Amino acid sequence: MLPIFAPAALHLTLLATPAPQAPALPPDFAERIRANHQKLRSHHRTVPASGASPAPPGALIHGSSASASSAEQDDFDALHYSINLAIDPWNWSSQIDGFVIATVASKVAGLDEIVLDLNRNMELDNVQRDGTPVPAAAHESSLVRIPLDPKLEVGESTVLRLRYHGSPGDYNGFGIDWGRSTPVVWTLSEPSGSRDWWPCKDVPNDKATVDMTVRMDEQFLVGSNGLLQGIDDNGDGTRTHRWSTDYLLPPYLVAITATDFILFEDSYELREGGTLPLVYYTYPESEDDAREDVTAIPGMFQVFESEWLPYPFAAEKYGHMEFPWGGAMEHATLSSYGTDLYTGTHYYDWIAAHELAHQWWGDLVTCATWEDIWLNEGFATYGEAIWTEGTLGYEAYLEYLREIRSPFFEGPIYDPDYTFNSTVYDKGGWLLHMLRGVVGKETLVAIFQEWGTRYSYAAATTAQFVELASEIAGEDLSWFFDPWLYHEGRPDYDYAWKVTPIAGDSSQVELQIVQTQSNYSPYQMPIQLRLSRAGQDSEMQTVMNSLEDELFTLRVAGEVTGLEPDPEDYILASFHLRPWTSIGGDSPDSPARGVAQLGAAQPNPFNPHTSIPVAMEAAAQATLAVYDVGGRMVRQLHQGWLPAGAHRFTWDGRNEAGAPSTSGVYLVRLESDRSREDRRIVLLK
Repeated sequence: MLPIFAPAALHLTLLATPAPQAPALPPDFAERIRANHQKLRSHHRTVPASGASPAPPGALIHGSSASASSAEQDDFDALHYSINLAIDPWNWSSQIDGFVIATVASKVAGLDEIVLDLNRNMELDNVQRDGTPVPAAAHESSLVRIPLDPKLEVGESTVLRLRYHGSPGDYNGFGIDWGRSTPVVWTLSEPSGSRDWWPCKDVPNDKATVDMTVRMDEQFLVGSNGLLQGIDDNGDGTRTHRWSTDYLLPPYLVAITATDFILFEDSYELREGGTLPLVYYTYPESEDDAREDVTAIPGMFQVFESEWLPYPFAAEKYGHMEFPWGGAMEHATLSSYGTDLYTGTHYYDWIAAHELAHQWWGDLVTCATWEDIWLNEGFATYGEAIWTEGTLGYEAYLEYLREIRSPFFEGPIYDPDYTFNSTVYDKGGWLLHMLRGVVGKETLVAIFQEWGTRYSYAAATTAQFVELASEIAGEDLSWFFDPWLYHEGRPDYDYAWKVTPIAGDSSQVELQIVQTQSNYSPYQMPIQLRLSRAGQDSEMQTVMNSLEDELFTLRVAGEVTGLEPDPEDYILASFHLRPWTSIGGDSPDSPARGVAQLGAAQPNPFNPHTSIPVAMEAAAQATLAVYDVGGRMVRQLHQGWLPAGAHRFTWDGRNEAGAPSTSGVYLVRLESDRSREDRRIVLLK
């Protein structure tokens, strides 16, 4: 079957304008976008261990019992890790027997202790410093405390050797899948699961070079970061794989996967010269489908190298290692790729693009804290969008973004309610799309390129991105970033307009915009207007809306016959056209608003019923409905005329088909001809 995005169809020079004769969108384009997003997002919400329960909203996807405080780990840098593992999946008491050699350097004077993370599923056997035993080292509450005598001064380094053993058990950074004749041993450590299988400074903002040595039964082929230095036959039915990367990585991007892989290879000619090896570690039964699907990877490289920077790990490689999960993970130089994603039809190409985009945003530049996770996931989501633009054109780019928007994103982008929710991914990607609308495509490309250059192989914060973007744009952009990053919600606009003919075959257009959202207000946003004219092409104008209630007067050549705000959807918002008299009449400074009011549901949280009060100041048409957090309507509770007065509606937790809804957060929305209001409710079971 031909790939959806055949290499011949690429329009790789498309950066700011639609490509001429762009390929037609596949008929199931929207369905595929939704399927890719549901696959990627839903599997970030589950702990990948077989049979584990979903992670609760509001939590990291990892149940580590303790973490070192910032003060305990900020005083030293990890410079290099040499990880040495003997893995025996069938040894239930000790599936991992290993040692890690960590080179660390002091950032302060008189450093007297190193604190590393190692969960209690692993038993610490001994610790050495520069070859000398450290009997006072202690493994307590998932931390390894190593006293330093003599102390380290600023810039001085020391080498620690920690020997340990154990089995992953209920911890989630290391897994063994028994669903095949040869088990699959795999790791996925984001955000803080590296400590489940090796001792380290398990934070995203400390990067080190890594050597990885893995000894296993000879039936296993082991994939990992960097370059394969060799495979040694030990003469006892085992082999040792030796991998090494000279690039700086945080612990969560270090990974292995091992099974009876088939290895096949391809290559990509780098934009700045040289040939990059592309390697794919695949189950034998997936090989045919995988070979077809990965033909899209070189085209993705061309788009990203054109838009951003040269591939950050050009001296090593890129590829996939298949693993038993529904999603994927951007391990540096070798992404882990879920076995369900290989179909031979390119159905999940957006996930492949997302993981490749992470090699720049997440791997080259890493979020400094997990509160900054959108700098990884929002950026990679925007990468999906520009790959769509590069292959199918500008209109496909816009349609992609329309498919991932939602009327309700829970919580803020920065410091999200849940580390890997759709707000982080999709609203984060939309923020970058809106930034493109504010500063222009050329400036946005310059922002990306400077971001990747200034913080290459390092970690950075949201505040640093805002500062850099403002610097490149030549203006303080906090007016744009502050509401979108740090607050929940989005703007809802009511607008009304009227035209008055004026001399010289021109029109005067009066436009009133009222922000009706119940959360942050007012947003300041440039709103593009498409003004249709009789017998002429449309004219585009932009107004800067910064007030809750604002009147604009525009002069337009010709007879204006129509007005469309934000025609290309550069604002994550809703626009509701109202009759001029209903929003402002002849006195637009005093619009009529607030006819319908939505009260707080009781009880909330609830099970099985909740009562929702509605107060009508005057009789009006009104709609009351329940939506899920993805913006899909679950149940309509009322539609039609509501007389003035108090009303009460009950939701029994069932959808339109009468089936019980799942536990979670829902949105109750009340809309009338003059107002709209949302409230959150929580169904518990």
